[in-house]
Amino acid sequence: MASSDAGTSLGSKYEVFLSFRGPDTRAGFTDFLFHSLTDAGICVFRDDEELRVGEKIDESLLQAIDNSKIYIPIFSRTYATSKWCLRELTQIVASTFKSEDAWREALMKVGAIKGWEVKKYKGHGELIKLVLEEVMKKLKTKHRLVTEHFVGMDDQVEEISKLLDINTGGVRLVKIYGMGGSGKTTLAKVVFNLFSSCFGKCCCFLEDVRVKSSRINGLVDLQKKLLSEIGHRAGTRSIDEIDYGAKSIGEALCNKKVFIVFDDVDNNEQVEKLVGKTTFYSGSRIFITTRNKDVLRINRPNYQILDYEMKMMSIDHALELLGRHAFDRDSPPDDYKDLVRQIVYATGRLPLALELIGSFLYHKPQDSWKETLDKLRRAPHEDIFGKLKISYDALTSEQQQIFLDIACFFIGEDKMNAIYMWKDCEFFPNTGLDVLISMSLIKIVENNKFWMHDQLRDFGREIVRQENPTNPNEQSRIWNWEEFLEATRTNKSHLQMNQKVQALSVDISSRSSRDVIIQSKEIERFEHLRFLKLARLTIVANATNHLPRLRWISLSHTARIYKWTNMYLKNVVILEFSKLGYIDDSRLENIIKEIQLDGLQLPHLQELLVLNCVLLERLKLSSMRKLKDVKVEICLKLVEIQFSVVFESLEALSITGCKSFKRLVCEIANEVNSCEGRLIFLSRVLDKLRTLTLRRCPEILDIRVVGTSESWEHFGLEDCHYVPSLGGLSNLKNLKSLSIQKCSRLRVIEGVDELEFLDHLALSMCESLERSIDVSTTKLPNDCHLYIHNCKKLRGFQEGFDGSVQSKVNLNNSLSFSFRFS
Repeated sequence: MASSDAGTSLGSKYEVFLSFRGPDTRAGFTDFLFHSLTDAGICVFRDDEELRVGEKIDESLLQAIDNSKIYIPIFSRTYATSKWCLRELTQIVASTFKSEDAWREALMKVGAIKGWEVKKYKGHGELIKLVLEEVMKKLKTKHRLVTEHFVGMDDQVEEISKLLDINTGGVRLVKIYGMGGSGKTTLAKVVFNLFSSCFGKCCCFLEDVRVKSSRINGLVDLQKKLLSEIGHRAGTRSIDEIDYGAKSIGEALCNKKVFIVFDDVDNNEQVEKLVGKTTFYSGSRIFITTRNKDVLRINRPNYQILDYEMKMMSIDHALELLGRHAFDRDSPPDDYKDLVRQIVYATGRLPLALELIGSFLYHKPQDSWKETLDKLRRAPHEDIFGKLKISYDALTSEQQQIFLDIACFFIGEDKMNAIYMWKDCEFFPNTGLDVLISMSLIKIVENNKFWMHDQLRDFGREIVRQENPTNPNEQSRIWNWEEFLEATRTNKSHLQMNQKVQALSVDISSRSSRDVIIQSKEIERFEHLRFLKLARLTIVANATNHLPRLRWISLSHTARIYKWTNMYLKNVVILEFSKLGYIDDSRLENIIKEIQLDGLQLPHLQELLVLNCVLLERLKLSSMRKLKDVKVEICLKLVEIQFSVVFESLEALSITGCKSFKRLVCEIANEVNSCEGRLIFLSRVLDKLRTLTLRRCPEILDIRVVGTSESWEHFGLEDCHYVPSLGGLSNLKNLKSLSIQKCSRLRVIEGVDELEFLDHLALSMCESLERSIDVSTTKLPNDCHLYIHNCKKLRGFQEGFDGSVQSKVNLNNSLSFSFRFS
């Protein structure tokens, strides 16, 4: 096995490249290895030289090899008789030879590398397990992201390593305890990264257990993640309650040597529910971080339970950490040294405080340092709140609002919805987020989601609580359901107006939703409300004009919403419905079949999300001329979407998993929508549309674009099995990407040849597709990239390119082309 740095590039697609001789190993060892790697979440390029056309190895295959991180050639009896295997091998050893004997040199180089001999092992399973462990070690697939300014933990890492002692038998449970912000999570991540590869796929790092377990189904979600991480993805589907999840985990872990980290645990129940009464396999290690010293005081006589108290950072390391954040160097300039040392003492050498203060003082003059030092000295050493507040006080009022919103509501949420709201509130979110990131108060992590240190989250929520510790009516944000009920029912007889509360996010999880019925007038009293998120309760809405500042409404798991008509929500920019259901109550209508948004006045709405509303049959839209994004997902009974206005601003429309959907009704052009299953997209109605995505909508029978569009750039169609043709694409003058997958009856794609600006065309698993491009007349650009996978009737169509194809590769019924049409 060889590895390469090429795969770390942004263009990398594959992690492992398998080179093998098909007749020798395709159905045996190679297949077992391939599935073991993919089951572990590794992206594998499995090549098969027998499916190739032509003699010359092409650029696409070379790129696949160069962009892979690890190469595994599987030498078998006839491997060396295949010219394709030898050509791949030549490229794998990263040599560019001009002589015809290049492969001989490649074989010599590979022969010098120590490999595995199958015959020396009892069976394929034993060897494949070793290969998998080695691959995971090299790829670092489960490694956790550690701060780039990692300082002063080497000694503690060594001490923890000795406590874990992974090379011995038995079962060990190791606990790190210490105050928030002292570096426990960072230390746990480093240790996990150090040893996770020794456990193969049987390792898992569960972050933020304290907060996640307090959410609705939080412990169940953590149980599912644990099972999924250790390779039991299939078993997670049936888990819907905690005790069953604990039982499933016990059954899954009893015969595996595992390494599991539970980060930020605050009680023994969380540990018990996540590992149950598991009898761990010898060699297993459970690692816990907590602020509570009493956690893990449990009776497990056969296990070693070991405690480790987090140590205070040394003066030298604290100086180094502060220097890196404030000056981008390990030591400060000479004229700052005394100030830096005093700041270190004033922060109590707490890593989180040093990081925040250093980021806040980044390249600031000495006067700012002296002023900050004075503020720090006023806060006692143990007063973390006072230290963190220095950074908070340096923010503008708009930036403070953004920080508090994230701390209270948006950790782990996509940033874009919040940005819509903040922008409409004139909080200047792009600048504000840049400031929060530069001051180390937040991070944007994978999938554009917000991340915040748990200590900062608690700090932000404490700021809100201190606005009035005894009266939630006088706090700017409410996220606790008991405080919510207290606030909405206070002075109910007079329904006094409230100008304090800006945001409400409440999930009535611990009681039946039918017990909580909210009248719209109970919420209307919060006249400064801009964010409203309610779950698992009944809402009775009626005419309202008293929420002029409301920007975002999110309703989920809601038993019933009715009497929507005549509501005027003039400033709402985001409207979200998720998992709307029904209740069995004769006093109320018991089924939601229709969301009639045409009765609502939503002139500023920008984003509409309708998710998992399984009983919804119709969605009616109007009075939304500023609507930019519509997303409808898993509404199983949704038949039609109706709209009665030209959408002047709509940029993205996504419909996914709506298996009954078959009508898109435009009242201003209803003559073209008479046939069920036939979707007509009128460019004059969808004037600014840039992206259309249709997935898993089997009732759609035909799709056609009518009228020229200059704005449409992306078109995705997936799992729409009964669509025979896709027409009118020539009207999409600026289309850049077209992706069509799993449309088994699609035969014709009309107009692709006319797409002069198409960058990317992907056709996958369209078994009936016979023709898409006429090379002799096409207007596709020179650098257009085409990927074809499992389109059987297109098998021979590459022969018609007459040398115009710059490169082509055939892999497992797949064709990948890079065109040069000039």
